[in-house]
Amino acid sequence: MNTVEWKKFLIRRFLLILVFVSLSEELLNVIYEQIVFPWMSQSLHIDFFTAGMENGQSIDALLRGGVYLAVMGVCNQLPDVAEFALRSFSEKWAGNVLTGRISDQTMQMTPVQRNFFILGMIAITILILFTLLLPYVIAAFWFGQTVSVQIKRMEEEERQRKAEYDSRRNLLLSDVAHDLKTPMTTVAGYAKVLLEEVGSSPYAEEGSGICEKKRQEYLETIYNKSMQMSGLLNLLFEYVKLESEGFELNRTESDVLELIRECVAGLYMDFEEKEMEMIVLIPEETCIRKVDRVQFQRVINNLLNNALRHNSPGTRVWVKARADDDELVIRICDNGAVIPPEIAAYIFEPFVLGDESRHSKGGSGLGLSIARKVITMHGGMLTLEQGEWEEYTKAFVIRLAAE
Repeated sequence: MNTVEWKKFLIRRFLLILVFVSLSEELLNVIYEQIVFPWMSQSLHIDFFTAGMENGQSIDALLRGGVYLAVMGVCNQLPDVAEFALRSFSEKWAGNVLTGRISDQTMQMTPVQRNFFILGMIAITILILFTLLLPYVIAAFWFGQTVSVQIKRMEEEERQRKAEYDSRRNLLLSDVAHDLKTPMTTVAGYAKVLLEEVGSSPYAEEGSGICEKKRQEYLETIYNKSMQMSGLLNLLFEYVKLESEGFELNRTESDVLELIRECVAGLYMDFEEKEMEMIVLIPEETCIRKVDRVQFQRVINNLLNNALRHNSPGTRVWVKARADDDELVIRICDNGAVIPPEIAAYIFEPFVLGDESRHSKGGSGLGLSIARKVITMHGGMLTLEQGEWEEYTKAFVIRLAAE
């Protein structure tokens, strides 16, 4: 749960508490006004609080009367000067009407009856205070419980996400080790053959060495495998760099549509060699945006290479762009196989691979994660859309809002 969702959760719970407390107060007022106070007046003949009946403040009058009586009980234990000052203050605070009614009701009582009356009113006042505060206590307890449960749920979700993240990271490390081991084994094997030929005896029979064509083939294989390992390590470095604290894009004003055209031109022959048709639908106009040229072109190249790597010969690939005053929308679409839902749901997360046959087709599971990270750092969005059109099956969509 992010900060915004957490704030919404707290606000909703707080509003529920306000509604509960308000309704509880109204219900208690009705119970006291209609049931408790009439019973006290008729059965116990305690009616000084009826001074507030007319304006609906009988609870307030009863509480003030109870506090006033409690103060009177304390005053009897104080020196004369302190008793006079405290009694005067309490009488002024309670009000003439209320103190007058209490005096009239207790005037004919004996000291024992008066003390019993005072203790009884103090007990009733405490009971009423408790019932009035009870909704707040219940609300605070419920709020604390719901927040505690929510925090525990968030902690459990975070723990599960971390466990899943660690699992995918370990899988990536295993796959990277495999991807590095395979070309390294090939390079080491071919290099050993070439070294053995160089170090062979000068007395070896003529024609027993490696022919020039074979030697060239070995050297080309060594070079290609070295570039493959270098590319994988560069991709890992790029991912770590984007995730590192303090990294910032080098954004300059550039013609984004021209950057896309350059990427398409650079990979056009690769699509031709794989017998895949590329259809470019980019308007002949300029679209100036503040972007990091290198990183932005890396995203486009990644998406194009992704389409090239994970589709079979004969697949059509569309590169579309639309720019207006509000946003720039770039779509790289194809009519190849649909990505399974269980993979599509996590396709942009790090260490997730979009194809089960990655070891034969290459890929590290980081490309799309890097692409989305770069677009997000540009203030845009990169999403996958599938099954929404007739001519193509899936599309990677970049949306950049106008600045």
